[in-house]
Amino acid sequence: MGLKPPRHTLHPGVYGPLPTFFDDNQEIDYISYKKHLLNLARRGIVPVCAGSLGEAVHLSEGERVDIIRFIRKTLDEAGLEGTPIVAGVGGNSTRETLRFAHAAARAGADAGMVILPAYYAASLGTAPEQIVQYYVDVCKESPIPILLYNFPANAGGLDMSSAVMQEIIERSPNLAGIKLTCPGSVGKLVRLKSVFEQNPDLDARRPFPFIILDGLIADLTPWMGAGGHGTVSGIPNFAPATTMWLWNHLNKLSPTENEKREARRIQAIMSNVDVAAVPGGIRAMKYALGKLHGFGIAPRRPLLPLGEKEGEAFMDILQPLVALEAEVIARET
Repeated sequence: MGLKPPRHTLHPGVYGPLPTFFDDNQEIDYISYKKHLLNLARRGIVPVCAGSLGEAVHLSEGERVDIIRFIRKTLDEAGLEGTPIVAGVGGNSTRETLRFAHAAARAGADAGMVILPAYYAASLGTAPEQIVQYYVDVCKESPIPILLYNFPANAGGLDMSSAVMQEIIERSPNLAGIKLTCPGSVGKLVRLKSVFEQNPDLDARRPFPFIILDGLIADLTPWMGAGGHGTVSGIPNFAPATTMWLWNHLNKLSPTENEKREARRIQAIMSNVDVAAVPGGIRAMKYALGKLHGFGIAPRRPLLPLGEKEGEAFMDILQPLVALEAEVIARET
């Protein structure tokens, strides 16, 4: 069957992985979710739900579907009908992943992001053809385009090589892109870009553009300089205005010297925060958003909220970015 473009095509840009907020009873707090979603989406940040920072593994299939429907309804009511939705659909088996993908499509997702199953990572890693076949099978049967998500820290240590990803690209016309949150990501980007340059047919047979996204905003400037298409980073959750300022700057044809200097300052501050935010994970993310916006700080158990001492240490690291965000917003008014 021929591939059709999604209702909302993914393009280069900033993608924001949304945390899933919970109330005191560990139920989804949709009031906080809506406030945070619109704060990012109104600035042009594409929402990514039920991913690593969205605690996908702590959500039931029904909750994943409900979140997607809620996001679509919220965006449409806010006049953001053209904003796409990316949903994490990775499961523990090919069958489960496809079930999630079909459910996400029915709920209004425009693309599914798929990380490798972690439970049998040791067995998967013994034969790379298993990894290739997993993505080939998922892409072939998914009703929505798929983003390959290479994140060894959350995939039992599995780190896909450029060669493995190249084979998946060549065999999967429904693969819309790749997110790289892994060591050597810029080098992998360069090699994968070369694959497309040497074989233009890989792009021609897709009804949508192929995008390669950075998972760490710490290196967004060199990433874009090497031909990358944007980022899927947790940092926009703290500083959406600053993130979009940097993104717009990096896409300017002729920035001024002052703008270049400002971009280097912003990139350095973001990089310093990213170094602390990545290992802090969802616990640090929620602690900080709770302090900044009053959202609930608790993940779903067995994870517990970050302690006050650890949390305040993270807030100290975050403070230069918080101040920068206020500065950027003040310039807009």
